[in-house]
Amino acid sequence: MTDTQIGAFLRECVVYEEDSEEGLDLDALYGLYISWCVLGNKIPVPDSAFRTSIRLNGVKHHKRDGNRYYPGLRMVGAAARDYVLNSVPAAYEVSVPPVPLTDDDEALPAAV
Repeated sequence: MTDTQIGAFLRECVVYEEDSEEGLDLDALYGLYISWCVLGNKIPVPDSAFRTSIRLNGVKHHKRDGNRYYPGLRMVGAAARDYVLNSVPAAYEVSVPPVPLTDDDEALPAAV
C-alpha cells in the first residue's frame, strides 16, 4: 500500500463539498475504492489500511449510528458509476411468484 495510491483514488473519485450534510459511509467509500482498483487493475489494500491511509490524507470522519461517516464527500467518475451499477442490481430484479397448476395443466416431470 502506498499513500500515493490512496491519494490518487481520492483525487479521481471523490469531491468534497464543505457545506453539504450529505456524505459517504465507510462501506460506500471502501466499495468505491474497490471499484477504482478493479477498473485500474490495482491490488486493493485491506479496509483497515484504507481507513488509516484516508485519515493520513486528511479525510476526517464522524460517527453516525456507530458507523464511520464522511460528511461532504461525494462520488464522481467512472469508479462511481461502476460502484453504483454493481451495488444496486438487487433493487431492480423482478421476482415472479410461481403460478399454481390447474387441473387443465400438465405437471412437469420431476428433476432426476
